[in-house]
This record gives sequence, structure tokens and C-alpha cells, in this order.
Amino acid sequence: MSTGYIPKKSGVSLVSATLLSATCMVGSGWLFSAQLTARIAGNWAFVAWILAAILVLFVGLCLSKVVSVYPVRGATTRSSALSHNGIFGMPFAFANWFGVMVVIATEAQATTQYLSAAIGSEVLMQNHALTYGGKFLALGILFLYLVVNFYGIKLLARVNNIITVFKIFIPLFVITVFLIAGFDHTGAVNNFDLTTNGDYGFSSAVVAIISAGLIYSFNGFQISVSFASEIKNPKRNVPLSIILSVFIILIVYMGLQYAFMTAVPHDLLVKNGGWQGMNFSSPLLNLAMLLGLNFLALLLLADSVVSPSGTGYTYLGASSRMLYAMSAEGQMPRWIAKLDPIYNFSKRSMMINWILAAIVLFNAESWAALMVIVTGYHVIGYMAAPISMGAIAPKTRWAGLVVFILLGLIMLTIPAGDLLMVNLSLTILLAIYAVVQRKVGVQKLLLFIIPFIAYLWLLYIVPHIWFVAIISAVFYILITTKSYVALCKEHSDETRVIED
Repeated sequence: MSTGYIPKKSGVSLVSATLLSATCMVGSGWLFSAQLTARIAGNWAFVAWILAAILVLFVGLCLSKVVSVYPVRGATTRSSALSHNGIFGMPFAFANWFGVMVVIATEAQATTQYLSAAIGSEVLMQNHALTYGGKFLALGILFLYLVVNFYGIKLLARVNNIITVFKIFIPLFVITVFLIAGFDHTGAVNNFDLTTNGDYGFSSAVVAIISAGLIYSFNGFQISVSFASEIKNPKRNVPLSIILSVFIILIVYMGLQYAFMTAVPHDLLVKNGGWQGMNFSSPLLNLAMLLGLNFLALLLLADSVVSPSGTGYTYLGASSRMLYAMSAEGQMPRWIAKLDPIYNFSKRSMMINWILAAIVLFNAESWAALMVIVTGYHVIGYMAAPISMGAIAPKTRWAGLVVFILLGLIMLTIPAGDLLMVNLSLTILLAIYAVVQRKVGVQKLLLFIIPFIAYLWLLYIVPHIWFVAIISAVFYILITTKSYVALCKEHSDETRVIED
């Protein structure tokens, strides 16, 4: 089958692609996930990390199959448009955009929570939730992201290498120090022999995949897919880079999990009734201070500012460009796409993203609460991968079916209130899109958009395992049939995308 794509010589090697994805998987998630996973899964925390890694690997391999046929820029968000059409792909595009936008708020929140632990007062946080003072500080940090994007692109480019070193070095250093500290105090080994550990099981590990931030932490795995058009031999190197980067980061996160669970004083665990009672607002920093590791506390405090900020202002720029692109394509109101004549980007788009991130931030209590919402958008975005793979390469359709069902089932672990918020926001965005695209015709909009939105609402209304498994299978089989894909292609508005 001809794709209409003529590959160009590119210079991104397998090693570079692997490191790029690996670096992007070390954001604010590593600052919180070790404690959350221990609280939710106990000793099953390590199984949770492995399950999360397997799930994102499945999604990554689906995406790599898509880019082996269409090695275009931004394939992560465009896969369903390539396999079906642009209208069908809008729910996934919106989920990706909104997920990226909410990440901006989580990064500002992460820094605020760690600063709160550093100053040791309740000015910023009370009862593990941001106070109004904390929220205004987080908004101030969010404003700095805006300033950097407006005027500091050259500065950002200069300091980016320093940020990358921080993101790689600090976690490895923390693991080493916590392991040494864990062996230094008596009773550490018994942390894995608590009687309360019997309260956990395999289901705890499954719940932790989303609720403890494991999917959030692994989300950078798809970065190499976004650069598929610039990677040497993408058919070989994209899947390899995904596998290698996920494996590397899995080792890092499992090492951090073990180091954290070893370093927590056994007496403190017993006093709090086991892992469920551990509730540090800034886990790694609080533990370092508790153990008297002041030098490590200073490094963690610095990293809590540098790493989340690096992700925050990068994602603000990325989300602004995503909204601009949707506006330029007529998928959102076109007035958003006006470019600034001096700085050559859409200030309107950036301001809309910043305001939305600020609203989300001001209405969330903690990093963990925001993280779950972000993960909901991420999982919806992931659903495009097996759908696109099954449509583009029919021989892989049954493998895609398994991945899609797993993603549907994992959505059941999202708290009902958060899933409601995710579904409502996507429905409202798609309603705006339908108004903007009313010339397309109501029939086409209903035919290509309503099936997936109906599927998401069914997950919310009837959250039962067997029902979700069956409805996921039925939905996937229907939308990857040759007849439905051919119908989508007949009304495709994305043929020019393939020629990028």
C-alpha cells in the first residue's frame, strides 16, 4: 500500500531516541509515586510498576506499527486521523491536548508541595491540600512558565541541558543515599514483613497503575513516536527505543520504590499502621529531612523546582502550539490562530492554555488529585493506538483488540468523579468542535464522533468488568472493520497530512 510519504534522511539515532524518551519519563511523577504506590499496593508495588510498564509497552508497540507505515511528525496525536479521518480523530486529539494542558498545572503543584515541606509550615498546605496561599504561589509559578514562553525561548534552550542532567542524576543519587540510609537503621528489612501487608493483593497493584501515578510517570515513552519522521530507520528504531527506554526507566523506578520502602523507619511504619498510614505531603523530601539527610533535602528541593518547571514551561509551549494547530485547521475557532508579528507564535492560544491550566490548578487540592485526571486523558489518547494499528494493519487487529480491552478495563480504576470530569470536558470540547465544523454536516459528525463518546459514557455509567470488556470488544471490532474504515476514508479530510 502506498502511503504517499517520501522518507527523508535524518540524524536521530537509536541511542538519542531512547535517551529522549527516557528523560521525558522523569518528571514530577518520581517525586510522589514511590509513596503513593506503597500506600495503595504495599509489597505489590513492584508488580504494579511491571504491569504499568507492560501496558505502556503494548501501547508503544501499537504506535510503532502505525509509524512504520506513516512515519510522520506528531504521529502520537495524528494516528487515528491517519487510519480513519480527522473527524474521527478529534476525541483523541482533544484528550491529548487537554492532558498536556493539565500537566502544566500538576508541575506547578508539585513544586509548591515540596516548597511547603521545606519551609515546614502550614502556610502553603494544610491536611495534605493546598491552602489559598499555596494556590496563589502555584499560580505565581504558573505565571513564570508563561513569562519564559513569551520571552525566554533562547534562555530555555541554554539551560535545557542542565535541566536534563538534574532529571537523570538526582533520582539515581537519591536511590543510592536512601539504600545506604535504609541499611543504616535497624528494622528496615522488616518493612516488607509487616502484618498489614496481607491487606494487599494483585487488585491493589492494578489500582496503583493509575491512582499512584505510574502511567503518568511512564507517559514520556511516546516521545520517540512524535519524532518518527526524524529518526533513522523508524520501522526498527522506534519500537526498539520504546522498549529500551521503558526498561531503563522501569529499573530506575523500581530501584526508587525499593529504596524508599527500605529507608522509611520501621517504627514510624508500625506507628502509622503500615503503608496505608504513610502520608508525607512531599514524600522524598520529608523522608530525607526525617533521616537527617540535609544535603539530600537541598538537592531534592532544587530538583522539585528545576525538573517540574522544565516540564511545565515546555508543556505550556507544546499545548499552545497544539491549540494553534487545531485552530488553523478549523477544528477550533480560527481567531485563536493569529500569530504575533514579533515572536511568531499565537499569544491568544498561549493565554487560553494558561488560563485553563490556572482554573484546573485552583480547583485541585493536591498533585495526586490532578495526576489522576491527567492520566484519564492520557489513557483515552492511548486508545487511538490499537484502533489505528488494527485499521492500518488488519493482521494485527486481534492484538490491538487485547490492548484496547486492557485500556478500557484500566479506566475502571479512575475514581467516578474524575472520570465524570474527563468525559464532560471532552463532550463540551467536541460540542464546540461540532459548532465550528457545522458545515461538515450533522450526519458525518454523528457517525464519526458519537460512537467513541458513547463508549466513554458507558464506561462511566456501567463500571462493571465484564460489561466493559464486552463493550470494548464490540466497539473495537466495529470501528476497525474494513467497511467502517473505508467509510471514514471516503469522507477523509486528512489526505494532505499524509504528505507532510
